[in-house]
Amino acid sequence: MANTFYIVRHGQTNWNILGKTQGHGNSDLTAKGIEQATELAESIVNYPIDYIYSSDLGRAVQTAQILGDKSNIKVKETEALREMGFGEWEGLLIDEIKANYANVYATWRNEPHLAQIPGGETLHLIKDRVDSFIQSLNEKYDDKHILLVTHSVTVRVMLLAFLNSGMENIYRIKQDNTALNIVEYRDYGPVVIKMNDTSHIKDNQKINNSALE
Repeated sequence: MANTFYIVRHGQTNWNILGKTQGHGNSDLTAKGIEQATELAESIVNYPIDYIYSSDLGRAVQTAQILGDKSNIKVKETEALREMGFGEWEGLLIDEIKANYANVYATWRNEPHLAQIPGGETLHLIKDRVDSFIQSLNEKYDDKHILLVTHSVTVRVMLLAFLNSGMENIYRIKQDNTALNIVEYRDYGPVVIKMNDTSHIKDNQKINNSALE
């Protein structure tokens, strides 16, 4: 069970720039997003990656393929690494969400672990999903280096779970596009070695216009 996980958020997308909520909806990587993924791919070859798993949503797959091509590793797609489903919020701007879902949005901002987004998933559902997935990988592999390509909320939920911290702390963790997080399992549990590392990006322009920041 002494696996090391390299957990990555996908590259910048068109909806990221527009500030639209993505969830299970998809938006292709921008030219900048492709550049970010390429720069990460050049950096990630310094790590002994054995396997690459990716969310099956297009923006994550697109990012993972760039990483896999550089490392010559076939990407395995899985629903387990999908972003949180935002239901009726998907495709909407923050101002639209605030105007049409004021009470739910207030809960999402102040008590996110209690938020019930219409048609969407909850943070606890995401935690159960990723906990189960990590457990399955730890049962399947031993002493392997596994790259996981996923999404903003999903990464943060995973990191909070590794730290045994509550989902109410989701906003206390930042995750930029193609940020690298490294978690090493030891006899006494997971240890976070690196978090939100974007040092591979040569021209880092951060976007803070989503409902998740």
